[in-house]
Amino acid sequence: MTHAMHLTEWDEQPLIKMNCHKWMTYLRIFGTTLFGVSLLVGISTAYIMGYQFFTTAHNHLSFGLYGAILVVHLIIQSLFALLEHRNMRRSLETPIKLNKSLALCIAAYQEDPNYLRKCLVSVKRLTYPGIKIIMVIDGNNDDDLYMMEIFKEIMGWDKSATYVWKSNFHSKGAGETAESYAESLQQISRIILNNKCVCIMQKWGGKREVMYTPFKALGRSVDYVQVCDSDTMLDPACSVEMVKVLEEDPMVGGVGGDVQILNKYESWISFLSSVRYWMAFNIERACQSYFGCVQCISGPLGMYRNSLLHEFLEDCSQSGVCHEVYGTLQVLNRDTHHVPAMAQPADPLE
Repeated sequence: MTHAMHLTEWDEQPLIKMNCHKWMTYLRIFGTTLFGVSLLVGISTAYIMGYQFFTTAHNHLSFGLYGAILVVHLIIQSLFALLEHRNMRRSLETPIKLNKSLALCIAAYQEDPNYLRKCLVSVKRLTYPGIKIIMVIDGNNDDDLYMMEIFKEIMGWDKSATYVWKSNFHSKGAGETAESYAESLQQISRIILNNKCVCIMQKWGGKREVMYTPFKALGRSVDYVQVCDSDTMLDPACSVEMVKVLEEDPMVGGVGGDVQILNKYESWISFLSSVRYWMAFNIERACQSYFGCVQCISGPLGMYRNSLLHEFLEDCSQSGVCHEVYGTLQVLNRDTHHVPAMAQPADPLE
């Protein structure tokens, strides 16, 4: 007796959608590569030829083919950025239920006390309900204790759980035995999972190690993970606005916000840096967001879908090569977006 299996119309639909998505991915890769190569060849040719449309006497001012290509590129970017801003305004007006769990991870290293206070005050004003706050200090010396004291002062002495760790997740501290190290790992996880406001001081290991600690300890206990730096002032609504983007589209794996310079009028360097920041976030990344492929989610204000984060967390940590979350999100077929949620780094040079 033989049995034959037949695909019904309902069985074929997922296969058709999967094939369509695969071909769309191939077309996007081909189109992006073709555009990039064409742009590179065009700009290189224009630069080498040095063709000028017009020039003033003594060549004080001129406008050539190279400049024309850059202007056209800026206009195209601005057009798609405008469309994306309009889409985001409509999207953010849509009400959603704020019932997903969220953890904010703050990376701190020898921070200016005034900047850190401003950062933590802004964190305390975030409007997202039930948000978990985790600040990890990169260093466990006496010189670093002031940051933990500021955290307890702002968040509340009775509400803050703190822990000074001799080690970190990838390196044992001086005098740490295998038994005490294993116990400290469990203690870190318990503190982070069982408290809303947590401050950890750990052995110096760089920012990658600082970010790994809360990611690892949280595990999959939260739905979304937000990141910021210790010199960043957050807009009260930034968490809500970024969660909206992740909630509306399950294919979005990460989202970044608008970052501005806080002290932009203190010097010419600060002002020019603020102009560059504005261009980067409101034109370049907004344009990329229109196509669902923001190339860099900024450290001062970003949010990730935690389930995706843990799909590559260990590989990223063990290899030591953690260039951009964007690349891995694209491999996992997840988009990245930019929204007008605001963060303000205190110093453009840090």
